[in-house]
Amino acid sequence: MVSLARRSFDLPEPFLTFRIDQVNQAAMAKASQVYKEKLGLNIRELRVIRTIGDEPGMSSKALSEASFIEQTLVSKHLRKLVAEGYIRRDLESADARRVALRLTAKGETVRREADRLGEVMERDFLSALTPEELEVFNRCITKLKGWGAS
Repeated sequence: MVSLARRSFDLPEPFLTFRIDQVNQAAMAKASQVYKEKLGLNIRELRVIRTIGDEPGMSSKALSEASFIEQTLVSKHLRKLVAEGYIRRDLESADARRVALRLTAKGETVRREADRLGEVMERDFLSALTPEELEVFNRCITKLKGWGAS
């Protein structure tokens, strides 16, 4: 149950979730532009590739849950990524109704390049913080993520 008790400090305006969303949207827009220019794929398409790369053989439903992308959008991205040769759909031998998603060699290559670009962009993004601020920020994010999971 969420406690609505007042805290002993004033909350900044607007709400924290809105400010987090603003930062997220700005970072995603910039990253998506770089990925589109360098790799020809947007950030959500790359999230699909990364998620499948992390768990080869997953179903599209599991992909939707793991990537936090709505099922209809996952299906759209999968059609494109399969057609372009980044992902393949394999029928499971134990159950021919089940389709397992896997990266192709092309998908593995683009994932490695996207990871490299992502690391560069993340370092640039986080360079706005001092090492001390980054340490506190990471602790706070971990703590808030844990709260959201409970």
